[in-house]
Amino acid sequence: MITSELVRQRVRTLPSMPTTVMALGQAVGDDRCTVDRVLGILAQDPALSAALLRLANSVMYVRDDRVMDLRSAVMRLGFDSIFNLGQSAAIIRSISGGSHLDPLLLWQHSVAVGLVAKGLCRLVKQDQHVESAYLAGLLHDIGKIALDQCFAEAYGPVVAAMAEGAVCLEAERVILGVTHAEVGAMVAVQWNFPEPMVRAIRDHHEPSDDFLTCLIQLSDLLVRTRIPNSPADENLAFVLEEQPSFKTVFAGIQGADLDEERLTFGIDDELEHAITFVKLVFQE
Repeated sequence: MITSELVRQRVRTLPSMPTTVMALGQAVGDDRCTVDRVLGILAQDPALSAALLRLANSVMYVRDDRVMDLRSAVMRLGFDSIFNLGQSAAIIRSISGGSHLDPLLLWQHSVAVGLVAKGLCRLVKQDQHVESAYLAGLLHDIGKIALDQCFAEAYGPVVAAMAEGAVCLEAERVILGVTHAEVGAMVAVQWNFPEPMVRAIRDHHEPSDDFLTCLIQLSDLLVRTRIPNSPADENLAFVLEEQPSFKTVFAGIQGADLDEERLTFGIDDELEHAITFVKLVFQE
């Protein structure tokens, strides 16, 4: 079994939060932020700049003309997308995967959860949680990568059990004695994330009545029915309105005010964006 103390020791060897992410966050959070300031940050990360240029010319954003330079890409994508997508690309590149997991599928799932969580936040008019929702969704499964990188030999049997139909959380508890949610929270602490973010990552499979945690759990469920994490997810089915997390997230707009058809189409759009974006990042 893997002890919590051993996990804390090993996660210290993981890369720190990329400096580009922190710099972009500070810039975009400043009302006086300019295109030149964003370009100055991106100039320090040529690989990220190339990924964003490809993204601006992808099917997600392309119009009649192609953009040929980073300034035009920033103008097309906008500061909000530059921050979210730049943050995602930088994190994916710095801690892309381990020995056993498929990093492309894992990050497509994670980016999709972040985008769905952000969209749900706006739908329920909780705009103050939008950026935290996206980052918590993006990193909710970071513990899987940490386990795969830091405990590769031990995590192999977990991945094998999942391939045979075992539920991820149950396999981790039985084989390792620790779950990816718990390990992910330790990584979040290592990266100096605020407590609500740590809690959302740690409890995203077993939320209480905390809004952010319930939001990530609900977004994760919605994405797993469309992008299965494992064979166990291929038979995943649930009634949305009967989820305890649904009652917390949609507390203000239940009933006639909830357009489920619009919600479904919105989620499907976010999945397409996530799949396209992560493929572009992995083209580097």
